[in-house]
Amino acid sequence: MKIEIIAGGIFGAKGEIPIGTVLDVKSEPTGWAGRYRVVSAGGKDKVAVTNPATAGLKAIHYGGGKFNVQNGDQVLLSGLSKADADAFNALSDEDKETFVAAEKAKG
Repeated sequence: MKIEIIAGGIFGAKGEIPIGTVLDVKSEPTGWAGRYRVVSAGGKDKVAVTNPATAGLKAIHYGGGKFNVQNGDQVLLSGLSKADADAFNALSDEDKETFVAAEKAKG
């Protein structure tokens, strides 16, 4: 089974294991609950998570120096510059929703 470290506080022989590290393990390390996710179960009783759906609003580059604001695969706004996209991604979730609503209201 493969797991991905998603939170700090897990240590190996060489110190703390960096977040994002994928490890092969024989069974789920239940003592690490909340600090890993199963990437590949390797067994019939579990479902592998290989590409979880992205949730939440995010400005994503789509080409030509332009960005779209998306919620998962749904495009809500398009044509943002890199500077505007970076500023948008720095907003809180609530402020992102307010921004999108205001931009849609403009037409």
